[in-house]
Amino acid sequence: MDSREQTVFIFDHNEEQRSTTQKCIEYLWAGRIFTTGDLVRLQGEIVQGTSDDTLVISINSFSDIDMPSWLLGTGFKGRLVLLLAEGDAVPIFLPCQLIAQINKPVKLSDFNQVFSQRAVTEKIIDKEKLETLLARRDSINLDFQPEFRSQNEKLSGFECLVRFQENGIKLSTKEVMDAIEKHQLIHLFSDVFFKRIAEVLPAFSSVRLSINLSLIDLGQYDLYQVMSQYLNIAGINPSKIIFEFPLDAFYSSNSKVIGLLAGLKEQGFGLAIDGDDDVLHKLEKLPLVIDEVKVPVAQLQKLDKEDTDKVAKFYHHNSVDFVFVKIESYQQQKLVQNNFTRSFMQGYYLAPPIPVNQVFEMLKNNCVN
Repeated sequence: MDSREQTVFIFDHNEEQRSTTQKCIEYLWAGRIFTTGDLVRLQGEIVQGTSDDTLVISINSFSDIDMPSWLLGTGFKGRLVLLLAEGDAVPIFLPCQLIAQINKPVKLSDFNQVFSQRAVTEKIIDKEKLETLLARRDSINLDFQPEFRSQNEKLSGFECLVRFQENGIKLSTKEVMDAIEKHQLIHLFSDVFFKRIAEVLPAFSSVRLSINLSLIDLGQYDLYQVMSQYLNIAGINPSKIIFEFPLDAFYSSNSKVIGLLAGLKEQGFGLAIDGDDDVLHKLEKLPLVIDEVKVPVAQLQKLDKEDTDKVAKFYHHNSVDFVFVKIESYQQQKLVQNNFTRSFMQGYYLAPPIPVNQVFEMLKNNCVN
C-alpha cells in the first residue's frame, strides 16, 4: 500500500455493527476504507501508521489484545475513534492524541465531527478553484436518499443529494454551495447539475424526486424550459418533481423569482420548504404555494405539549404534507408514526443515500406507494 494514501481502517468483531459503521463513514469519506474483523488482516495493513490515517475500532476489540502497545510500535499517529457499548470503559493509555469516542449503536451524525470537511473545503472555495471543480465530472456525485410513507413504510420517493469531492475527500456540500452562491456561479453549477439529473431521470418515473433549488440567480435561466425538456425525454410528469428551498430564501427573493416559482407550481411541479432547526415554530409563515415542509425530527422531541398541539392542529387542517427528516433511531421513527400517520419519513436509520444504480435495485425490491 502506498504509505501516503490516506486510509480509514474499521475493525470490529461484530459483522453487523462493522457494516453499519462502514455505511456511515462511506457517506462522509470518499477515500480508501479498509474494513475487517480479523486482527491479523488489520495488522498486515497497518504496518507503518501515518499522521493522516484513521482507525475506527470497537472498544472490546481494542481491549481484547495489547492494541495500544501494538499501535505505538507501528508509529501510528493518526486519528483513533473508539466505539463504546454501554458500560465500556476507555483505556487510560492511548498511543495518539486525536481521539474520539462514539457510543454504539453508531449513527451518521456521530461521525460528522470526526470526519470534519471544513478544513478541506476551505482550500477550494475561491472562484478559480470552484470553476475548475465544476468543470470536472468526477468532482460532483449525485446520491439519492429514500423516502417512505409513515403509515405503511412503503417507498414513496427519493431526495437528490449533491456531493462534491476533491482528491478522494468528500467536501461539505453546504460550504461549497455557499461559496458557489457567493461567487455567483449558480448558473454554471445549474448547467452541470441539471445535465447530470437528466441522465438519471428515467430511474424515477414511478416515484417522487425532490431536488434542492437555490433561489439565488434563479431568474438568470429558464428552469421550467430546462426541466420540461428533460421530463419529456424521460416521460415523467412534472408532479413527480418537488423543488426544495429554505423559507428565509423564499422571503428574501425578489418578485421575479417568486413569480417563477408560482409558474412552476402552475405547471404541476411541487414546491417544498427545506426546514431549518426552527421550522415548526414558523408554520404559520409558510407561503400558500408550498406543498410540503421538511422537518428535522429532533424538533418534535423538543416541543412542549402546547406547541405539539399547535403542530398537530396545523397538520390535520392544512393540505401541506410533512416530511420528517434526519431520523436516526427507532424511537424517532415511532414518534413520527404514532403522531403523523399521513406524513413521510427520511433518515439514515431508514435508509442511507445510495447511488443511482442502487435505486433500480431498491425499486425492484420494494412496494412503491
